[in-house]
Amino acid sequence: SKEERTKVIIQHWIRILQIKFGWINEFDKLVVNYVLTVFMFETFRSSYKLINTFTGHTNTVCSIDYSKFGDCQFICSGSDDKTVRVWDVDNNKQIQSFNGHSSYVNCVKFSSYHYHNHRQNVICSSSWDKIHSFLGFQT
Repeated sequence: SKEERTKVIIQHWIRILQIKFGWINEFDKLVVNYVLTVFMFETFRSSYKLINTFTGHTNTVCSIDYSKFGDCQFICSGSDDKTVRVWDVDNNKQIQSFNGHSSYVNCVKFSSYHYHNHRQNVICSSSWDKIHSFLGFQT
């Protein structure tokens, strides 16, 4: 049961750390919270399922972001292949690729500012080439 596993883990920590309950106020509660978090993660991990994959990058993907524009869902991704790509989640396909960086793209983010204030779809990207880009795309 969960309670038995929690007790076993707490006893293990007490033994390996050679500690007594009460040496830090609320230590036992801290351990129990940690253990329950681990069990919750394990429960989540064992029940998740893969929804979709997108292929197209030729090197490591370093950053992704998700956004909804109107009724459409999009993912943008930045990669060590020096590209930023936009994916239409609903249609499971890549809709755009930007090749403007001369080095690895380490961060991408949809710009809610441009969408809400100017009705423009814009992705902000940064790269090891020391350039920050604003990339507009059509849906």
